[in-house]
Amino acid sequence: MHTMCLQTGAFGMITSDGQLRPRRGWLVLFAIFLFALGLRWYYVSHAVVLNPVRGDATQYYAYALNLSNHGVFSKDLPDATTIHPDNYRDPGYPVFLALWMKILGTGDAWYAGVLLSQALLGALTVTLASQLARYWLPLRWAAAAGVVMALWPHSITINGYLLSETLFGFLTVSGVLIGAKAVLRQSPCRAALAGLTLGAAALTNAILLPFGILLATLLAWRKLAPRTLCFALALGAFILPSAWTVRNAIVVVPVAGTSSTDRALLNFAQGSRPEFQTAWRDSVLGDDAAKAKAKLVFQHLNDDYVQLENSPLHGVASILQRLWKHPWQSAHWYLIEKPALLWGWGIEIGQGDIFVFPTKNAPFQVQPAWIALAAISSALNTTLMLLALTSLLLVWFCKKQPSCQRWSASLPTLTMIWTLVAFVTLIYSTLQAEPRYSIPFRPFEILLAMTTLWAGVAWWLGRQRGNGNTRTARADVRGS
Repeated sequence: MHTMCLQTGAFGMITSDGQLRPRRGWLVLFAIFLFALGLRWYYVSHAVVLNPVRGDATQYYAYALNLSNHGVFSKDLPDATTIHPDNYRDPGYPVFLALWMKILGTGDAWYAGVLLSQALLGALTVTLASQLARYWLPLRWAAAAGVVMALWPHSITINGYLLSETLFGFLTVSGVLIGAKAVLRQSPCRAALAGLTLGAAALTNAILLPFGILLATLLAWRKLAPRTLCFALALGAFILPSAWTVRNAIVVVPVAGTSSTDRALLNFAQGSRPEFQTAWRDSVLGDDAAKAKAKLVFQHLNDDYVQLENSPLHGVASILQRLWKHPWQSAHWYLIEKPALLWGWGIEIGQGDIFVFPTKNAPFQVQPAWIALAAISSALNTTLMLLALTSLLLVWFCKKQPSCQRWSASLPTLTMIWTLVAFVTLIYSTLQAEPRYSIPFRPFEILLAMTTLWAGVAWWLGRQRGNGNTRTARADVRGS
């Protein structure tokens, strides 16, 4: 496997020392970084979020204040008489906010610092994902993927909110890239670092808690990496979450409604009701009749949650019994509608479209070029999802063809990406699906979609030449 990674005739993108060839690749990456940073910096400097500390941001802000002022991880209001430690939210993003509070205080300078640092993290995420693309895509196609990631509206607007998606996305992309480098260089130390980074991502969003260990197991099972390397990856992914578990066991007093398990149960109950998103929007934007109907939905939801809290097994059984009354509709909801909702366009729990919280004076609202960009992206969103899905069939087909052995060198990286996308789709489809939750993973979706486009163009050029050999065609694609 290691010798395959050295074959410049296969993909010719990465050498054994992990360097991009040709050197202009670094210049392209730097240009993508500047482009992505400029867009995000401009957006957060002009968009105005009305009352930015609302919704989930209220708890993140409370956690950060309590960490900064008291050294206690708690969602209790800062003026509470007693601050009780809890683990309802994951610690990664509150720690990020608290660090800026220690540096800049809690005023306007802190808020500006957080937004601008998120713009920087968002640009770095695009750049690192573009570098990851070079493990199998030609430079021009990797650059095209980077431009799409830089321009994607959700990935720009999310930087303007006090929400964890920007930091989470950066850590996730970093972890996958470091893991790809570890496999390429056969480096257990880099594998451990990749695990630590994925562990940090899991402490920013618990959705990834088991992912690092599952990924290491899959790579070992499929013999895509040495077992020593896989063990280092799993060990690195285990360290930070296990330390957090020990902390919770020592200092957190069990109180109903204050643990991460409670939050997961609530999300499961919400995700079992297709009418939940509509009810939420009606409760905020609807007329009196719509609000009354939404209130009834929330009452049923609360009943589900209380059952889950009192007895998880009986609560799950009750929900499954309700779903089984309409088996085809339930199957369609979980297998089709929820994945499509997760990777869909319009934010459901929020202002809507590409905005989570009410926002004014955003470039996507007032500037024609930005408005047109959002409209084009919206029109292409479903196509992007289908192209990404097709990439799995493409890789599977090429693995079976002797003429496609070039995929072998990049198979571990593509396996990491596909495993991640499939994993988060499964988990969110089981719990609550919401387009906002897919924002940290949009770079991977775009990379997979671009892979399908690249292979399709290469196939078409091969057909045009009439010899059925895509090797020359792909050379043409690389040089075009």
